[in-house]
Amino acid sequence: MNPLSSLLPRQFSRAPAPGSAGDGTVVLPLEWSRGRSCHRGAGQALMVVGREAVDAATEPPGELRGLCELSVVAVRRTDPAGDWQEVGARDRPYNRRFTARAPFVLTGPAAGHRLLRTTADPSGRHVLGTSARRCLAVTPWGTTLHGERVLQPNALRERHEAHRFGWLVELDPYDPDATPRKRTMLGRFERDRVAISLTADGRVTVDMSEPAAAAGQDGARYRFVSRDRVRRGATAAEHRHNLALLDNGTLYAGRPADERAPGRGETDGWIRLCDDEQSYVPGRSVTEVLLDPRSAARAGDPLPLP
Repeated sequence: MNPLSSLLPRQFSRAPAPGSAGDGTVVLPLEWSRGRSCHRGAGQALMVVGREAVDAATEPPGELRGLCELSVVAVRRTDPAGDWQEVGARDRPYNRRFTARAPFVLTGPAAGHRLLRTTADPSGRHVLGTSARRCLAVTPWGTTLHGERVLQPNALRERHEAHRFGWLVELDPYDPDATPRKRTMLGRFERDRVAISLTADGRVTVDMSEPAAAAGQDGARYRFVSRDRVRRGATAAEHRHNLALLDNGTLYAGRPADERAPGRGETDGWIRLCDDEQSYVPGRSVTEVLLDPRSAARAGDPLPLP
């Protein structure tokens, strides 16, 4: 049986991907590329798959370890009850592979800061490769979000190189020419879960949590609320507007349970860390907060969420 036969063209579905080291793949309707709406039953879909780039034992000396690959693969079937088949690149332009040497762009407040600059990239805005493997969420405008692992360079790499990994990567699978973006406004930390919702007035809320092993038994929690509102139209201008939503807004950290008053709910007590222009943590700039939001949260004051 074809390994893709179990994948269904639902609006968002997850299923095992062969060779993806146990991580799931996200499956999206191909028809979303025109008008960003779901039309079921067309027999076409896009898969976004993540896997380890190379075996750590075979990595060349001087290279960052733990890099991953992201792939976009178009699949289709002519019979509603038949097997899925991969669509060749000549038939569809969507098939892409982002290797350890593929370009990624840093965006948001920390992009260009001296702490993200290297000899190879004095601009501090262009990164080769990603440590993101899992797709954690799909945005309302049809992009996928992938959480990077925080990497530590070996002795042969520049110390600022590590600051260029650990972000949330946004990939537009429907635009074959789009460069994936590392969204610095959402902070640098390892993410176990990401959930996206909209506020009553249409702004984006991104709730994130660290793995328990990275932050203690409960795991640290963060929330980003966008400054601007989602535009629901299907034009190119509206899509460009939505692609910038994760670069401007406010980042919060959840107050640890042992620092909250007894009897309060799990989500009660948040610490406003920074927005895209101002830090609310004394003695730290916006970039310094975003590079290490967990330690910054210990110095902040609790404020109500909007």
